[in-house]
Amino acid sequence: MFLARVEKKVVSSKKHSAYNGRIVFIVQPILPDGIAIGNEWVAIDYVGAGIGDVVVCGGAPGVAKTVFNLNIAPIRTLIMAVVDKINYRDI
Repeated sequence: MFLARVEKKVVSSKKHSAYNGRIVFIVQPILPDGIAIGNEWVAIDYVGAGIGDVVVCGGAPGVAKTVFNLNIAPIRTLIMAVVDKINYRDI
């Protein structure tokens, strides 16, 4: 699992049927203080996230199949939560 900021919505005229009715976003992994790290990812929204939201992303083999009740799910990363507030301290 990782923190990310929702950057862009992906629009496609042709897509795998597993994506029907689902919103696909580009997310940028971030540190708790909001600094971007690493490369952007494609993630499927599961919770109603929007552009600019800080979210929790993740996934494991077979999770999307179970969550969306699909036979075949070429989905690697899900947006699993929208973050309202982050409380942390650097130790």
